[in-house]
Amino acid sequence: MAHPKHADVRERYHRCCGFCGVGEDDAGGELTVDHFVPLVAGGGDDDENLVYACFRCNLFKADFFPSDADRLSGNVLLHPLRDDCPLHLRLDEETGRLEALTETGRFHIRLLRLNRPALISMRLRKLFHSLLTARQVLLESEVRELRAIVSAQDRYIERLESLVGRDPPLGSDGE
Repeated sequence: MAHPKHADVRERYHRCCGFCGVGEDDAGGELTVDHFVPLVAGGGDDDENLVYACFRCNLFKADFFPSDADRLSGNVLLHPLRDDCPLHLRLDEETGRLEALTETGRFHIRLLRLNRPALISMRLRKLFHSLLTARQVLLESEVRELRAIVSAQDRYIERLESLVGRDPPLGSDGE
C-alpha cells in the first residue's frame, strides 16, 4: 500500500529518486516513499522526512540512522533537499561515476551503492542526451544566422540588379 503522502512526495521530487536520480521512466513505474530518519529511530511522516526513492536506494539505505560515532567519522547520509550535495559529491562526466569529495560523500556513495553499473549507464545516457540537445540548439542558431546572411545577400543582389538595369544618371559620362 502506498504511503498516504505518496503523491505529494512524488511531485516534490519531480518523479525521481532523491538519492540516485533515477526517474520513473527509467525505473518502469512509480518509486517508493522513504523515511529519511527511519520510523524505528523516531522519524515521522513530516514532509521534510519523506524522500522519494527508487527500490534499490530504499533497500540499500534500509533503516540506517547514524550513531554518534558515525557522525563523528562523517558516516552520515546526505538529505537530497537539505544538504549541499555538491560539497560532498562530484560527477565525473567522462566515466559517469560519482566521486566523493568528503568522507561523508564517500559514505553516502558506498551506503547507497551510487556507482552501480545501471546508474553509471543512466548518467552517461543523460550526459549524451544533454550534449546532443546543446549541439542541436547550436546548429539551429547557426542555421538562423546563415539564413539571415543569405537573405541579406539576396537583397543586396536585387539592389545591384535594379541599379544595373537603370539608365546611368545624366551627367555621369562627362556630358
